[in-house]
Amino acid sequence: MSKSVEFFFDYVSPYSYLADFQLTSFNNIEIIYRPILLGAVMQATNNKPPGIIPSKGIYIAKDLELWSRHYGIPFSLNSIFPQNTLTALRLAIACQREDNFQLIHQAFFKAMFVDNLDLNNTDILRDILNQQQLNSDELIIKASESSIKDELKRNTNEAVARGAFGAPTFFIDGEMFFGNDRLDFIRTKLL
Repeated sequence: MSKSVEFFFDYVSPYSYLADFQLTSFNNIEIIYRPILLGAVMQATNNKPPGIIPSKGIYIAKDLELWSRHYGIPFSLNSIFPQNTLTALRLAIACQREDNFQLIHQAFFKAMFVDNLDLNNTDILRDILNQQQLNSDELIIKASESSIKDELKRNTNEAVARGAFGAPTFFIDGEMFFGNDRLDFIRTKLL
């Protein structure tokens, strides 16, 4: 029986970006990608974005830089932050259904935290999809279908119901782990 990790994420979450980059090193582990709307999770749990506390926001900028250097990956906090990633998340679900999720998933994170792009801009999303040789017009239409919207809501509500209060959140056999700094614990749990 293969082991799996559920990964609840939002493209607006810099710590989800950091964690996602590390998940590629999890050999022989199935990663189940679960897009969620982080703002809705925070609202449902009375959580607040850490950056709204000035001293915490300053620290987090430094912390993100430390983690990106530690992992050896490019990172820059997007100048348009936070931003509305609703359409990008819905596109991710549409791409999951068409088995081309891996083509756009890291491209969306890269757009946000390397290329300083606005994932709320449909033209930018189209460009990313087109660069991956995907039919952007068709996917944009699919992303607005009620079944896609409903799946994003279900993912978000399920994450909250299972105890999530932010992103990234991981579940292994029902046990929750929060944050990119818990990846060592996740590896241990998978042994």
